Amino acid sequence: MENFEKLEKIIDENENFLLIGHEKPDGDSIGSLLAFNAVLSRSKRTVSMLLKDKIPTVYHFLEGVELISSIFPSEVPEVIILLDNGDMRRTGFSAEILMAQKKGAIIVNIDHHQRNDIWKIANLNLVNENYSSTCEILLEIIENMQVEINSRIATALLTGLHNDTGGFRHSNTSISVLNAASNLLKKGAKLKKISENTAISHTVAMLKLWGIALDRLRVSAEGISYSILTLTDISNAEATEDDVAGLVNLLNTVPESKIALLLYETFDGKIRGSLRTESDSIDISILANILGGGGHKKAAGFTIEGKFEKLNNQWKIV
Repeated sequence: MENFEKLEKIIDENENFLLIGHEKPDGDSIGSLLAFNAVLSRSKRTVSMLLKDKIPTVYHFLEGVELISSIFPSEVPEVIILLDNGDMRRTGFSAEILMAQKKGAIIVNIDHHQRNDIWKIANLNLVNENYSSTCEILLEIIENMQVEINSRIATALLTGLHNDTGGFRHSNTSISVLNAASNLLKKGAKLKKISENTAISHTVAMLKLWGIALDRLRVSAEGISYSILTLTDISNAEATEDDVAGLVNLLNTVPESKIALLLYETFDGKIRGSLRTESDSIDISILANILGGGGHKKAAGFTIEGKFEKLNNQWKIV
């Protein structure tokens, strides 16, 4: 692919790289950073990794995760590689990235989201929304670079595939995804470790929140399964926002559900919404975009101003 060759040229001609994932990082964002960092760091290149928000504890098992910073470097990097960012806002560093570009930084966009505002400013876009994850795209890039994939890189990449396919349960689990996963397992990817940390192991706080949300679960006549969590719920369970992760996928298992929606209050005084669907005829990213968020056709999210208040035995957003 022509863009692969352009990326290789950029990598060959530069020495200082900054890799940036998205806010509220997930397995695909974190796995992408760690895998490409391990690849680029094999030479004398200087590589930094950046995430705006803290890394959920379920991903602390990944090698190199402690090297990820939350502070934009004072020295302008030669190349900024945006990994798995649905739009510029989601990087959490829009102003810094644009300023760095004005000072000469090359912007590379590697992603599997739909076309967005990053396309307009990136010097190079390697984007294909038909791929399950950014890690699946990265696997192809790394193989094209003829770089040896060790167990550390393979595990990071498989974490991204596992995350964005819902543990290979979602409808985006294609033949190519399973072939990629098989290839990574042959390279030493630790699927058991990934599953134990991200899918099987649940904190007491997380299970308490699930109980509250399931008790409030409702399914509308239109096939929308939905529930809410208040900040009080999260605080009483001694939980964090990390403990909310994965709950919307549980709501999505209701047989009559076409769309799953989880709304929960955040510690900064807002309400975050997570949307999921398995229907090929529904694009929930449209709704998320209307509400100022974004995501994929079958997995999206948004944040709105407000809080929950119980009026006449019903929860309302005020």
